[in-house]
Amino acid sequence: MSLESALRELGREIQADPRFAALQTAAKANDGDEALQQQMQEMQLITLKYQQEAEKGEESSQERIAELQAEYQDLYTKIMEGENMKNYSAAAAEMEQMAQYISGMIGLFFDGQDPATCELPAENCTHDCCTCGGCH
Repeated sequence: MSLESALRELGREIQADPRFAALQTAAKANDGDEALQQQMQEMQLITLKYQQEAEKGEESSQERIAELQAEYQDLYTKIMEGENMKNYSAAAAEMEQMAQYISGMIGLFFDGQDPATCELPAENCTHDCCTCGGCH
C-alpha cells in the first residue's frame, strides 16, 4: 500500500467514525438554528464596532470599548449556553481528541517507533524525563 493509499484509507476511517458523524450532525443543527445564526451575526457586528473604535487610537473611547467587550462577552456566554452549541462543542472536542491521537501516533512513527506496538505516553508526559513519575 502506498503512502497516498494509506492516507486516503485513514481519511475514510475518520469519516466512518461515529465522532465524525456526531460533529457533522451538530454542525447542521447549528446551521439550522436561526436564533443561533442571528446571535453569531450580532457577535460579528460587535466585533466590527470594537475594531472601528479601537482603530481610532488616542481618540477611541475606553468606555465604549469596555461596553462593547461586555456586550460581546454576554452574547458569547448566551451562545455557548445554547443546547446546539453545547452539542457542537462536545462533538468538536471529541474530534480534536482524535486528531491529537492521530498526530501523536504519527509523531511516534517519525521517531522510528514500531507502528505495530508503539503507544502514546501517559497524558502527563512532558517528554522531559526529569519530571517523569514512571509511565513505563
